[in-house]
Amino acid sequence: MSGSPSAADTVRSETPAAERSRTEVYPVVGMHCAGCAATIERVLRAQPGIAQAEVNFAAQTLTVRYDTRRWNAERLREQVRQLGYDLVLSAEHLESPQRERVAQLRRRATVAVIFAVPVIALSMLLHGRVPALLLLALTLPVVWSGREFFLTAWKQARRRQASMDTLVALGTGAALLLSLVGTFAPEFVQRLGFATPLYYEAAAAILAAVLVGRFIEERARLQGSRAIERLLALQPKTARRVREGAEEEVPVALLREGDTIRVRPGERIPVDGVVIEGSSAVDESALTGEPIPVEKLPGMRVWAGTVNTTGSFLLRAEHVGAATVLAQVVELVRRAQTQKAPLQRTADRVAAVFVPIVLLLALVTALGWGLLGPEPRWAYAFLTATSVLLVACPCAFGLATPMAFLMGIGRAAEQGILVREPTALEQLWRCSAVVLDKTGTLTEGKPTVVEQFWVHDSPEHRAALAALEARSEHPLAAAVLNVLGPPEPTVPVEHFQALPAQGVRAIVAGRTYSIGTPRILPEALLPQPLRERLSEWEAAGYTLVLAAAEEEPIAAFALADVPRPAASEAVEYLRSRGVEVHLLTGDHAAAAARIARLTGIEHVRAGMLPAEKAEYVRALQQRGHRVAVVGDGINDAPALAQADVAIAVGTGTDIAVETAALVLVGGNIHRLVAAWQLSERLYRIVRQNLAWAFGYNVLALPIAAGLAYPWTGWLLSPMLAGVAMAASSVSVVLNSLRLRRVRFVHQGPRQSPSTA
Repeated sequence: MSGSPSAADTVRSETPAAERSRTEVYPVVGMHCAGCAATIERVLRAQPGIAQAEVNFAAQTLTVRYDTRRWNAERLREQVRQLGYDLVLSAEHLESPQRERVAQLRRRATVAVIFAVPVIALSMLLHGRVPALLLLALTLPVVWSGREFFLTAWKQARRRQASMDTLVALGTGAALLLSLVGTFAPEFVQRLGFATPLYYEAAAAILAAVLVGRFIEERARLQGSRAIERLLALQPKTARRVREGAEEEVPVALLREGDTIRVRPGERIPVDGVVIEGSSAVDESALTGEPIPVEKLPGMRVWAGTVNTTGSFLLRAEHVGAATVLAQVVELVRRAQTQKAPLQRTADRVAAVFVPIVLLLALVTALGWGLLGPEPRWAYAFLTATSVLLVACPCAFGLATPMAFLMGIGRAAEQGILVREPTALEQLWRCSAVVLDKTGTLTEGKPTVVEQFWVHDSPEHRAALAALEARSEHPLAAAVLNVLGPPEPTVPVEHFQALPAQGVRAIVAGRTYSIGTPRILPEALLPQPLRERLSEWEAAGYTLVLAAAEEEPIAAFALADVPRPAASEAVEYLRSRGVEVHLLTGDHAAAAARIARLTGIEHVRAGMLPAEKAEYVRALQQRGHRVAVVGDGINDAPALAQADVAIAVGTGTDIAVETAALVLVGGNIHRLVAAWQLSERLYRIVRQNLAWAFGYNVLALPIAAGLAYPWTGWLLSPMLAGVAMAASSVSVVLNSLRLRRVRFVHQGPRQSPSTA
């Protein structure tokens, strides 16, 4: 029988669905493997009121959509804490727990290694002749340092969940339990017909190795979490708002559309807007990547985060807060960093299956020996189950990738390649498309005089122009001064004057000299050869500077951003490997075409904003490409975040470096070739390591379970299981050490990588 709806039901039904559902992204603290991510996902998805829960292990984030009537941030955090992890509810407080976590892991790993080394050495070198109590005393600090594995395994067991921590805890716990029995009740074991079991070295080695690996991983992750913070730092905290002719300094958060704001020289622009009074040159490299400041006159647009270089001006705010281009760049980076890659989804599924299979195999082994084995059957059951857990303990799996990466990272550093995300180094060579920024990546990132045309050349004119440019604050002046030579201190300069959006003028040695844009002279005063040269330069994408004495032109200079050394060789190498090379730039089409022609790039797009670059990368990915992006500026940050592999040149801004997975130190684009060669070698080593680790488990697990006993009468004791596990780890380490001997070919792009 149905009744009338209650008032509460009526209110609930009238609540818009959009208001009842909320999607949030929270950083997660304490995850150690893909199994951890799968555990959190599994538990949250099972909760009523949670429609979506997706954990990105690489980015350490949780994306969750929940019913606000049943859930809030604090309740979500409590649910995650019950699993042994934690949520950071405010991005402003993210770095503090991360730093604390890294410092804690450093201390624990250090203690574990200090005490594990003597335990392993004494057990292996003086087997059976070392007092058990001494080994126990040395092992206890290692166990205390690794107590997190046991606590997390216990929390997960209470919720019927399991992860790699479960295997570590069970394997080392069983070894410790057997060792304690052998230490304090050896007669009991001997009456069962077994030798005294002491496996302290196996427990100590496993705990120490896993702790060191987690410390390295967390330290790298801390460095990779700062990209968004550095982007936000570009937004000034305060601005000078003008009302009724009076200026007041107010927080940027109080600005509204239509406000009038004054921007002084050297200040960052706080909002997107339009210049209404004054003029200046604005450095827009943060958004466009173009190193040459853009002249701004009334009616022209300016953007938040860009830098006013010379003059002072008033602007009218059009977009503030989250509506600015800079805020949209931040959101693009945040969104791309929280996406989960297909490879990670595969790893999640494998990890979710591996642990339960091992636990089930250990249980089946124990029951099989306990019910069907020979006497003492339950002693055999305990030993074989322990051997299964020790053999399956993911030490070789855990070392297969990190150890190869550790060697690869060191070898890369020797070549001037800093690796911030180890997986990127392995994935680089598999990319089928490379997207290159122009300014600061393929080019030097600063204006240089590439051509000169003198109408009237003389030492007097050169000295006068040098004296004039030495007084100018314009960024182009330094480039012109480099070709004119240092000014002579004896040359008098009088009545120096800056001409808005044109250049500078002064009286030098009794004559009036001007230097700046071609607008400083009427076109009718320019001789035909000079006009033709200026037209050629403009078509080629050069920035033009004209110099005049009185009303007569004397010289013209073409400035451009020149390609870096070996840029064309790096592009040719990539093309020889079948890689599509794309050039994306915020600069104008002529400049982009010139650099593409000089470096041999076929795919070119100019005049692109940060969001358009990211969309271009996304389109390449949708066509089936694995995309690497190389950039150096804030304008590249969204594209770098969207890329499968993000690479920054070391001379770029901190934002690009923090967003990137690989950094080419010193801006040497040819280091991309070395990174590509090392990536290919690293992939082979990792594949060999994983094949060995997997093959080892396939062979060792049945033997540890005792399947060979009916035919051979032989069992794998926990001691031998520990030795086998250690031997598999040693083999992985030795294979990884081969990366230290990789040789790189720099001589020619068409040669194959030569490796040892």
